[in-house]
Amino acid sequence: MELRKKINEVIDFFDAPLGSQIKYYTLFCFVLWSLHLILISLISYFHLLLNHNIRTIGDWIGDRGWALIIISKVLVFYLALQFIRLKSKKINLVRSYFRNSIQLPRKEVIVSLFFLIIGLMGLGRITLNHTLIFEIDRMLLSVVGTFVFFSVDYALLIVLEIFFPLESVIDKNRKLFLFPLLFYYFTYATFIYEQTVSFRLYAFFFLLLYLGEWRRRNWTLPLLFLLAFIIPSYALLGLDPVWNSSYAFFTVTNVISGFSIFILIGFAIAYLHRTQRNKPEYIYRD
Repeated sequence: MELRKKINEVIDFFDAPLGSQIKYYTLFCFVLWSLHLILISLISYFHLLLNHNIRTIGDWIGDRGWALIIISKVLVFYLALQFIRLKSKKINLVRSYFRNSIQLPRKEVIVSLFFLIIGLMGLGRITLNHTLIFEIDRMLLSVVGTFVFFSVDYALLIVLEIFFPLESVIDKNRKLFLFPLLFYYFTYATFIYEQTVSFRLYAFFFLLLYLGEWRRRNWTLPLLFLLAFIIPSYALLGLDPVWNSSYAFFTVTNVISGFSIFILIGFAIAYLHRTQRNKPEYIYRD
């Protein structure tokens, strides 16, 4: 009876909003992992037909890492959107969300953004990259790849939140800490061949999720920090997990650990949280 009770509790959890979001996001990540594994296997198969060794295959995959990531994520996200359109009548709510959930950046948001940029440059002691390989197509691919890499998962979580809205503050806090962990874990499991996966992924995705709920639900603040902080960190400051600083104008002279970035982001979030508590808003539009 005790075992049956536990099983029923698990079933009830995954039928609840937070459990449903976890369930469908995990399914998305599993499909992404499966498709990407098939893609890597096909690439390896054709290379082996040409008598290329394992090192050559690894170098080829790493050299085209961002392209493979973009193809995998966009294709699976497209399939997910088709499934959503076929299975649900709530698609209009998604359009309404993107039309109405707009929040313009305030003074404290701009302060936090500059704090993160300056703090990151200070931690890494950013200098000019004298070994830069100037290839504009690679630079653009790094920018587009970073945008797709983060925005696909974030957009999916927006859709899941609309379909399975969380009412409990406890569940919202659980989501804030849990989904960056799932993002980090599945990235490590899926794209280990293309990029150096570090804990900074957790910190970056945590920041996006927090900003999406700061003061009121929105998608514009996460977009701002993605475009103005995360993408420049990867494409310009040499933190690109696929190509490192090979195609970046700047490079780091100090290794920046994922923990250091998490602490840096933690200070920015603490500042935003404090300003929200000191100047709460009681009437707003979702």
